[in-house]
Amino acid sequence: MNPNLLKLLTFWLLLFYFNGQAQEIWRESFSFPDKGIWGNENGSGIQSDFEGITKWSLDYSNVLLTNGDDYAKTVTTSDGRFECRDINGEVVWYSETIDISAYKNCTIQLTASETGSGTNEETKYLKTYFRIDKSEETPFETNGINVGNWGSSTAEQPNLNGNQVQVIVYLNNHYSADKVILDELVITGEEKNPVSIEPGEVLINEVLFNPVPDGEDFVEVYNNSEKVIPLNKLYLASRDNDLNLTQVYPLSREKYELESESYLALTKDTNGVFPWFTIQCPGCFLQMEKFPSYNNDEDYVVLLNSDMEIIDEFYYNEKMHMPLLYDREGISLERISFTGNTNDPSNWHSASTESGYGTPGYQNSQFENEERNTGSVTFAPKAFSPNNDGYNDIYSIHFALDKPGYLANIWIFDSAGRLVTQLCKNNILGTSDQIKWDGEDETGQRQKLGAYIVLVELFNTEGYVKRYKDGVVLTDILE
Repeated sequence: MNPNLLKLLTFWLLLFYFNGQAQEIWRESFSFPDKGIWGNENGSGIQSDFEGITKWSLDYSNVLLTNGDDYAKTVTTSDGRFECRDINGEVVWYSETIDISAYKNCTIQLTASETGSGTNEETKYLKTYFRIDKSEETPFETNGINVGNWGSSTAEQPNLNGNQVQVIVYLNNHYSADKVILDELVITGEEKNPVSIEPGEVLINEVLFNPVPDGEDFVEVYNNSEKVIPLNKLYLASRDNDLNLTQVYPLSREKYELESESYLALTKDTNGVFPWFTIQCPGCFLQMEKFPSYNNDEDYVVLLNSDMEIIDEFYYNEKMHMPLLYDREGISLERISFTGNTNDPSNWHSASTESGYGTPGYQNSQFENEERNTGSVTFAPKAFSPNNDGYNDIYSIHFALDKPGYLANIWIFDSAGRLVTQLCKNNILGTSDQIKWDGEDETGQRQKLGAYIVLVELFNTEGYVKRYKDGVVLTDILE
């Protein structure tokens, strides 16, 4: 077969897959192991652990466990499932009450399995029921009742309409060599009022593609529309060497929402991001189940909607960083303007030094204020007293710059012209930045009361150089 034709067919199959599936509403994959009940060695009681479980509960009041090998709990087999082994009684598994009011024609599916040779239908079974809007329990239409030695089946209940649904599963297994298994429960439905996401309504706003060792990449997006965007309708992807879409992963299976004019940082693991950056909004992060692997030198970050239409796409290259940077590791590229073209290299800049070289989850350090015409440097206050009394404890140099790309050197001298400290050396400035002095020298020694001279050098790679000077008085008694 023609390789290009094969690629085209693959793309259209991918497109059909994402378009043809109903919207996922709720899922339980039993990914937290050892949650449930088990016996002890002397058969005198039941031990349990449900810590962290919020989406389901278990009624085990009619169960007897005679030893430590008897259990009804989650296990790691097959990436997680709920198993019953020799429980001598019936456990009832209850899902939480699930809101389906925004959907129609909902379908519930789960996998019902058993292993072993036990055939007694009275003591080995998995029976599935649902309850709509607190009505009576009703068995699933397809494979709702599974008894004896049935093997494996998919239990299904289609065409559900209402406001709330709950799933109830009855499990029993009296055999020590057998297991009864509940696995992968999913609820899908058609949205009553689907939200369409158009190109440009969600923008790629910041990318960390070369993290520090043990760190993780992140991609920050911004809701540039007046809509509330459902995240389960967005996909993050990359491109292969032939520029075909690859690693197409949903942002979320659940219907989390991104408010208008809000930021969201996407990553594989927040533990690979939080220790290295100032996190102003922990809730503005989404840890994806699967995250594309982006190259450290150049790659494509692609954002798609559920129709596999490109919402935004960014080609990055490590040469887009500030040229004076010796080491680009752990420094993100930030978008400057929402109105500028995503793939205009001049619309991106390295994050500022003062921001910690990244601003995941909040406004970029290099954000361009469309109303700012001229840059300015201001100093305040004229006198400060670093005694922690809450009044003028810090001396600050404020930068309000007309564009990104400026660097700064700042020196503090005493009244005799002796260097006290260099506050910053070739620091990358944000468009709105602030650098502070707490009255100490480079060794952390508090300085004597008196007058000090502040010298600021502002420059960029285009040859611009400007110097500013200020005087400040360090006052009060330093304790």
